[in-house]
Amino acid sequence: MRRSITLLGILAASFALPGCRSEGGIGYSADSYTYVSRTWEPKTISVIDTRTGETIWTLELPVGKQLNLKFVTGTGPNEYYPDEIQWKVVDAGNGGIANATNRLPCPPRDARRLEWVRRPVPEMPGTELTAEQTQ
Repeated sequence: MRRSITLLGILAASFALPGCRSEGGIGYSADSYTYVSRTWEPKTISVIDTRTGETIWTLELPVGKQLNLKFVTGTGPNEYYPDEIQWKVVDAGNGGIANATNRLPCPPRDARRLEWVRRPVPEMPGTELTAEQTQ
């Protein structure tokens, strides 16, 4: 019995390891998301300011790449954009959000919407991000 409980504890802890990322998010409400772009599901991800309807950030994620992003509360420059979006693009199946160097001020949680759309398919791998898209 004790062995079973120990094994269950180890299994439960393995699901909570930092840096583990599954598509869609990390499994709890942490304002952290993961998107993978595939040949039959190439994605464009955007953040919309719901107060104005303005798209404040968008990324055409290349096929075969993964976008890891998170929203950080209270790190923005002013009260209109008090939060920050942080993101990193890596090869699909790799990495977390640690050391994300891409950052942009954004609206607070109740004034933003994160959405994605599927681009026309099929889209083949090989399209690279432009310098403009990574900033």
